[in-house]
Amino acid sequence: MVGVILAAGDGRRLKESVKEACCKPLIKVKEKRLIEYALDNLIALDIRKVFIVVGKDGEIIKKVLGNKYKDLEIFYVVQTQQIGLINAFVQAIDVLGSDETIIFQLSDEVFTDLKVADIKKCLQDREYDFYCGITFEDDADKIRNNYSVYTHDGNVISKCIEKPTEVTNNIKGTGFCIFNSEAVKVLNNKENEKTVFLHDLCDYINYMISNGKKGLALHIAEKEFNVNTFADLFEVQSFLYVN
Repeated sequence: MVGVILAAGDGRRLKESVKEACCKPLIKVKEKRLIEYALDNLIALDIRKVFIVVGKDGEIIKKVLGNKYKDLEIFYVVQTQQIGLINAFVQAIDVLGSDETIIFQLSDEVFTDLKVADIKKCLQDREYDFYCGITFEDDADKIRNNYSVYTHDGNVISKCIEKPTEVTNNIKGTGFCIFNSEAVKVLNNKENEKTVFLHDLCDYINYMISNGKKGLALHIAEKEFNVNTFADLFEVQSFLYVN
């Protein structure tokens, strides 16, 4: 079981408003860098190996983090072209193979009150092919800025919609997902076909469902903050300092 963290984006929206934001994953939020929140999540889940997918800021990230973070061994994978989140994930799979269960995270996402025991139970049971981390959100605009998750038969995922224009429930999808080896192999097979381009996380989730894979919407935290703009950064900073 390994972790994969995507840190290859250029952080353009944040750089436009925060000039010192030369490398978004390394921006400090309260006492920690953004990417360290993702790394600490893995440590809490007893993961000891992580692959970080980096882009043009890769050397900066490598210099700061090195090859070890606490008890976590770090490996780096380079995404040479910025052609989407799923392409970055595929770069990692090409290195680590498709026989692992993968805990997938984004480097610019902060969770509060991570439900470690519930996540560990899913990792142990492995009842589903994949688990999509969700939070419950009453602000529809926050769901519109992420993705919406629809379920049936309890919490079984029926579909996901990236940045929905219409929000009909309070389930907000996050960048924290668990993919068992069968789900990873579906992605490998898809990339080999070179037919339909999978760009974002919803593309991948919906493609797995269409291929008979079963996923669970897993409530993983009380709140999720995805830092893309100065307003996002201010919001998470303010929340963490108050709480």
